[in-house]
Formats: sequence, C-alpha cells, structure tokens
Amino acid sequence: MSSALKNSIKYFPVCNGDQSLITLEDGTRILIDCNIRESAKEDDELCDVHTELLGSIKRDSDGIPYLDVFILTHGDQDHCRGFKKNFYTGAPEDYSKADKENNLIRVDAMWFSPMIAEQYSNDDEDAYQQEAERRLELHRNGDSKKDLPGNRIRIIGYDGSKQYDDLDHLRSKPGEVVSRFNDRDQDKFSVFIHAPFKIHLDSPEKDKNSASIVFQARFKENSWDTEFSCQAIFGGDSDHTTWKQIIERTERYGNDINERALDWDLFMAPHHCSWTFFNDTDKDDVIETSLKALDYAKTGAFVIASSKKVVNNDDNPPYYDAKLEYIKKIDSKDKFLNTAVEPKESKPEPIIFEITKNGPARVIKQNITGSATSAGGSGAASTIISQG
Repeated sequence: MSSALKNSIKYFPVCNGDQSLITLEDGTRILIDCNIRESAKEDDELCDVHTELLGSIKRDSDGIPYLDVFILTHGDQDHCRGFKKNFYTGAPEDYSKADKENNLIRVDAMWFSPMIAEQYSNDDEDAYQQEAERRLELHRNGDSKKDLPGNRIRIIGYDGSKQYDDLDHLRSKPGEVVSRFNDRDQDKFSVFIHAPFKIHLDSPEKDKNSASIVFQARFKENSWDTEFSCQAIFGGDSDHTTWKQIIERTERYGNDINERALDWDLFMAPHHCSWTFFNDTDKDDVIETSLKALDYAKTGAFVIASSKKVVNNDDNPPYYDAKLEYIKKIDSKDKFLNTAVEPKESKPEPIIFEITKNGPARVIKQNITGSATSAGGSGAASTIISQG
C-alpha cells in the first residue's frame, strides 16, 4: 500500500459495544462511541482497544493525542465506557504533564445529543455531559476561547426541555448535511443526519436507544462527483421505531433529493445485532420498514455486527435470527462480519475498510512471511493486503 493516508473506517472489537473510527485523507479523525474497558483481558475482549486507538490518531505539536470529533450516539455504558478515564475533560489550556503521561485524549469537537442531558445514568455519560455543558457555557457567554480546539461542540437534534434553544446556531437536525468537522470544511466527505427525531426526545417515555444519533457517512472520490464512492450507516442502538420514522420521512421527501441518504455499502447492525431493529421480541414478525432499510444495500455491501460472537442460542444481543435476516439482504454470508471473531476468535483485531473509488475494500493484514492473517470477504472494489 502507498504510505499516503487513505480514507478508511475501522470497527474495533469491543464485545457488545460500539467503537468506530473514520479517518479522512487529510488526517481528520472522527470517533463514533467508545467502549474501553479497564483491562484488555476483561471478559472475552482480547484486543487492547485503547492502545489500538492511540496508535490510530494524531498528536499535536506538543505531543498531545487528540481526536477531531467525538460522536456519542447515546449514553448507554457500552457506548461511552472509558470516556472518563481515557479522554481529557476541562479547559484545553489546563492540559497537564500528568495528563500527557496518562495519554488522555483531547476531543477537539464534540457532537452532543440533548437526550444525554436528560437521562444520564453512569459515570462516563455524566462526564461527557459535564464536558458538553462546560463548552456550551463558553458559547453562551461569548467567551473568546469558545471556538478553540478542545472547546468546540455541535448539538444534534432537538431537546424536549428547550434548555439549549439559545444555542440553536450550534444545532444540526435530522435531514441536514454536515460537511464541516473540527472547524475544517470537507468537499469529499459529509454526514447526513437521520435521527434523533423530536418525537423521541419529547416522548414522556423517553428511551435512549430510540433517540440514538443515526447518520450516513458519505465519501466521494472527487469533489465534483455526483455519486458517492461509499456510504456507511451508523445508528447506535436505534430500534425499529426509529427506522420506521427514518424510512418514511426520507422517502416522503425523496431519497434522490436527499442525495441517496438511505443507500449503504457498510451497515453497522443497530444494538449489537439485536432483534430490536426488526421488532420488539423474537416472537414478532419482522417490521416492513426495517426490511426496506436493508433493501437499500448496494452491490457488495457489508453488515458489521459490533458484538460478542453471534451463536444460535437465546442471547439478545446479539441474536442469531437477526443475523439471518441481515444475510438475506446481502450478497453472501461472508459479507456479514462479526467484530468478535475477525480475523479469528482467539485474536480479534479491528475490521478495517479503505475507501476506494469503487467502494469500500477490506484491508487484510499479513504477517512477515507474506501469508494473510485473514481471509475475510472482499469489498466492492478488492481486498487490500497490508503488511502487519
């Protein structure tokens, strides 16, 4: 492979949890959720995802590791575990020598859902909320440091309590396209925001999963292209009620008008491949709108289950019958990838796709003898062999 940085997506093996990293060719790194445990050996997690993450991001001129953007889809523990311990919170100018020695990661720009403010229930979610409030207060006060790296923030969706109405200029809503990340415009990458919807945030029976941030990441080979070379769906723990709204609203306003906002080459199975994407319980029929969402798969598309090993038992998540439903909608069972068993169950490693002009291509590491360490499925373009 060329040493030049490529657009890529990396899905970390974090058992029943989510952690994905989008890397752009200009060096921008966007992390979606985190599930960093106290020990790499805890339960069945055999990959040290914290070390892996540190090796995948940049450091600034002072040697501080940082992310351009952190998107927390919702505040469940398995989507923000380790945030308090591994990420820096507080004024960026107060980042200390001890913080650097502990490799605390600075987040230049946060994406924040008001749902977190109303239902936080664990220490990591609370830490994320408090850091968001610190940054929002800078913007409320017109502080001169509000737009510096480490203070930037974007509000995603509405808030039932309306406590952020005065910060509407920081808000992005469903149906909007975002192409500016960490104060830098992108002309070949953008995000189409699908959810959360106001109906879920205003409901008296608010549910974190149904109010997850859902978005489509879109890549172009050239800025002037009218077609996307890759479209990847991220949806946290969104359930069938959310997807019913997404399908109906997007089709109502025209998927073509929305720049093919439902199409996908890569689809992260919501809620760790649980049945809730298809219906409420395993005894119910599959919801039609959920199946319709999967019909937007492009040729050669992959489904990624970020979960423990999917086996034929009563677990949910992951749920074996859900896996079968996904496989029906893609070219072959080899296009269904489970983070817990790639490239092998005894030594899981991040699943990596390089984004090429022909679509996502699975990156397969090989050892120094030249033999591939994984024989996973090939992408729409090809399988790329890299030196491990």
